[in-house]
Amino acid sequence: MKTTQFYLLLVAFFISTTGISAQNAVTETIVISGTRFTYPLIEQWIAEYAKVNPAATIQLVAKSENPGSADLTIIAHQPSTEELGADRDILYAGRYGLLPVTNTHNPILTSIRRKGFNKKDIDKLFFEVANYEEETAVEKPKYRATIYARDNKACASTALANYYGHVSSEIRGKKVLGDDIYLNSAIRKDTIGITFNNLGYLFDVNSRNLKEGIALLPLDLKKETKGITTGNLDEVISVLETTRVETIPVEKIGFVYSTQNVRKEVSDFLKWVLADGQKYNHGKGFLNLEKPELAEQRNHLAEKFLSQK
Repeated sequence: MKTTQFYLLLVAFFISTTGISAQNAVTETIVISGTRFTYPLIEQWIAEYAKVNPAATIQLVAKSENPGSADLTIIAHQPSTEELGADRDILYAGRYGLLPVTNTHNPILTSIRRKGFNKKDIDKLFFEVANYEEETAVEKPKYRATIYARDNKACASTALANYYGHVSSEIRGKKVLGDDIYLNSAIRKDTIGITFNNLGYLFDVNSRNLKEGIALLPLDLKKETKGITTGNLDEVISVLETTRVETIPVEKIGFVYSTQNVRKEVSDFLKWVLADGQKYNHGKGFLNLEKPELAEQRNHLAEKFLSQK
């Protein structure tokens, strides 16, 4: 009788501990937050990862919902020392391009049809401070234009300014609050409106064409980069992945994480993103990492999370 009771207690204990372990496994959620315009790609990664890892639980939340407590914070600019600190690191997982665009009825589209804007022209158009040493004074733009940009702390503003040798506070024009998608709305309402935006927001990712009411600002392009002007997303991605276009910033997106709080669930997800996840970048208007960079990030991940294997 005592033996039977012992076995019953042993079975009950086993069921109890198994239940607790299962519950703990379920609650090991990966929380991701950060730059909003990357969310369509992050959502795709999460959905595809769930198909091969159904036990994984990943939540994508707005910064305001869970400030400072995300396992992974995605950023789309080069982080400063203050953003990383001694106990944080970054793993790059893709790239994006910033195209200069305007309203389809902007007179500028016909007035400079023969020769488009070069890098120096765009610098003068978008920034308050001259970037070239031979210029001693700020020149006024040659064209009537209303520049629209995100707030100074936004990743796209930081990336744009850095590329042109400025700080984001030097971007002229009107600041648009909220999400980068609202930049499209701003120039649709203003025939002389001009802005920069990422490919995923400028193009319909289903038709692969520029969204209605938006036109590429005429650019001074070399023959091998003329695919930029086709208005087709896949052509633009192909050019930007193979050729440096002087007037188009290309920046990396990356996951910032705490090196003090490493979990296997996180490393498994990041490993998948660098392997299988890359094939979904183009679909959402993002570029893949260059092959040497991708290999470097995989090695970096293996070194940082070696203890979690």
